Amino acid sequence: MADELKIDGTPWWRNVNMAKIEKAQRLSQSHKPESRPASPPSIVAAAPSTSTSTSAVLVAPLSYVPQRRTKLPAEDTIEGGERLEIDLRNPEPPRWHKDISLDKVRRAPRVPPGIEEHLNKIMSGIKKCNEAAARGLTPSPDEFKKINDGIHRAFFLDLSAMAIRQEGLLYNDRGLPQVFNSTTVDYPWYIKEDAAELYIKWWQKDTNPDLFRGIKLGRTRNDRIGRESAADKLDPKYNRKKGDFHGNGHLRNGQWWPTQLCAVRDGAHSATVAGICGRAGEGAFSCVMSGGSYPNIDKGDEVWYYGTESDDPSRPTDSTHHMIESCKLKTPVRMLRASKMITKGSNDYKPKEGMRYDGLYKVVGYEVKDLAKQVHLFHLVREPDQGPIRNSSPAVRPTPEELDALAKAKIEKQYLA
Repeated sequence: MADELKIDGTPWWRNVNMAKIEKAQRLSQSHKPESRPASPPSIVAAAPSTSTSTSAVLVAPLSYVPQRRTKLPAEDTIEGGERLEIDLRNPEPPRWHKDISLDKVRRAPRVPPGIEEHLNKIMSGIKKCNEAAARGLTPSPDEFKKINDGIHRAFFLDLSAMAIRQEGLLYNDRGLPQVFNSTTVDYPWYIKEDAAELYIKWWQKDTNPDLFRGIKLGRTRNDRIGRESAADKLDPKYNRKKGDFHGNGHLRNGQWWPTQLCAVRDGAHSATVAGICGRAGEGAFSCVMSGGSYPNIDKGDEVWYYGTESDDPSRPTDSTHHMIESCKLKTPVRMLRASKMITKGSNDYKPKEGMRYDGLYKVVGYEVKDLAKQVHLFHLVREPDQGPIRNSSPAVRPTPEELDALAKAKIEKQYLA
């Protein structure tokens, strides 16, 4: 197969339904002030025109960010899939994978060529790395990059469970476990993390590539700010995860979401608005570094994080109390950083957009900053051996593909950040 499927010289995954996007932009510019930031140029790269008209532009119809699904394939009837615990040290293909017999695979329609060629890049990259290791050689960095880029784009391929089964992506001997569980190839740590994240997603039969799967997008008039604002909510029909547990659970270092509501959908956090989640007697499960009345201090592996104000000067809020309990119990707290977080001084750790999971922190101490309002400042230290915070290349999250998908959502779905 060709090294890169191209259309008029443009990689297929960069052609993001240009006609619809350009039309939406023209309408947007005719109704919005000119001061509105332009859409990212990375998603407005049309193929060269062959028309005699200077204004006409031909665009390729392919996109690696598909339209939002309205109907699932027959084998994907449970959106969100099986919510079972996965042992990544000794992975086994899931039940739904085993239930698709070889006879069904043989009778199934072929995976669309563009998608198949893309997935083959991941599989061929793994194969070439294994072959190099078998000869006692170090795999080419180009193969690592190909696998890395392939995994990032695979999150946005419109696949069915059958296609995953056909391509063998969940098999231990040739699929994604060959990356995150390899004993012969020294893959970069961030590639292992993302391969494991993709494996978990597909293992659970979560084949929907939509960033906002399980979310009902909406908007409402906000008189306080004088414009419309987001009014998104969780879809009760979606089989979402709960976030009331200590530790990483199924989450991976650097996992990213466009909004806090999406993080709640995947069980990284439990509250759609609140920054601290926990339970009395167990401490905090997770906290979000976002906006607030007090600027937090973020030094990466060390954070000074403010609790919430209390209306009762005799006791802190429940959220603050959860953090106090975590300090006493020494239980780890999941830390999520938001792009809109407010901190004292410059911040090199916040994501460019959305919300990123940065691993487990211990609450090592705290002090009361305002007794009348029961405002507490907590000192958190990141647990060792989790891999670096993913705020810079080549491990940075969100990835370019995630940013492109979010940019498209803002245009096509009129998503309000």
